[in-house]
Amino acid sequence: MTDSKEQFLIILEQNIGIIVKIARAYTKIEQDREDLINDITLELWKSFGRFNGESKISTWIYRVALNVSMNYKRKRTNTALFDSIQEIPKEDLRAWFFSEEDTSASEILYDCIDTLDDLNKAIILLYLDGNTHDEISAITGISKTNVGTKIGRIKEQLRDIITKEQ
Repeated sequence: MTDSKEQFLIILEQNIGIIVKIARAYTKIEQDREDLINDITLELWKSFGRFNGESKISTWIYRVALNVSMNYKRKRTNTALFDSIQEIPKEDLRAWFFSEEDTSASEILYDCIDTLDDLNKAIILLYLDGNTHDEISAITGISKTNVGTKIGRIKEQLRDIITKEQ
């Protein structure tokens, strides 16, 4: 195995969580999620040689993963047979904010996030993943001030969705 392949695999292993979280937010069906993860990985590999280290590796991975996911979603029709938010007890949603252990509650959160437009979805995923406003700005290409404003508005949107569902 060449050095670049080994280096890529190490980077991929260290950052697979980013890819899985984004793929989960943009897909509802496990098979679609696996396809999207494969597409993201392929695009990361194709662009790996052009990564020059000017940004953090995670910033590069987020950019590629979000772009691939948004394109994937545009190309695909919604093939889900049901909307899982309707089938899960709504009181579980608040618990997710305090514990990622509750799978059903995290599914509700992802369903709520799925109602957002692509840019807002990307911003809140980056925010929930602990990225700073500067990092979110670098990844999305919007100003740091605009990031802060959008995060506040997105939180309010999610609160409204949660409130309506209860």
